[in-house]
Amino acid sequence: MTDLGGLVAIVRVILEIALVVTLPIAAAKLAGRITRRMLPRDYYEVPLVTWLAKLLGIALGVALIYARFDRRYFDMHALFIPESPWNLSLWQFLAERANPLHYGLGTLVDDPAGNRATATFLVLISIVAALLLAAVAAPFVFWPRAMARRAVLLSMLLAGFVAYLTIYAICLALWSLYLLNFWTIALAAVMFQYYRRRRKHALRA
Repeated sequence: MTDLGGLVAIVRVILEIALVVTLPIAAAKLAGRITRRMLPRDYYEVPLVTWLAKLLGIALGVALIYARFDRRYFDMHALFIPESPWNLSLWQFLAERANPLHYGLGTLVDDPAGNRATATFLVLISIVAALLLAAVAAPFVFWPRAMARRAVLLSMLLAGFVAYLTIYAICLALWSLYLLNFWTIALAAVMFQYYRRRRKHALRA
């Protein structure tokens, strides 16, 4: 009975993780369909513009995470203990860690996390500022001014969405590690052995 209960618990955890993985994928597809209908229609055909927007989003997401949470949220030694900040139910994860309302730009100014004034945070903010300037300027190189303004708007929308996906991915990774604990390590070990053997077999062939 205990073994059956453990199996049910593992299946439930896997299903919960599958659900929270599916949500951003569905959101990304929906956002892609919406933005591709906006002008300029050839926006996604200019890699420099889109990649600058995506890089801005990633940098902003990392900066928001850094400002929002203190070091104990990323302490691997405390990750698996019952008092871990990632000891959350599915709905707690969605309402707290994955809630976009908890990661407004005000987080960078007045959030109570104690690590904002470090050199690392200042470097992150500098990177965000530089990428923001580049993302705003780049469309004016490829489109007329009126169309470039619309491209800038698209870039900001894309950057905001990527920033949230970055935050979501980091939080999901840590939450999943807590839920799966030693199963994660075991799975990683199995995958490592599998790919190592596959590589050796390929070299011999």
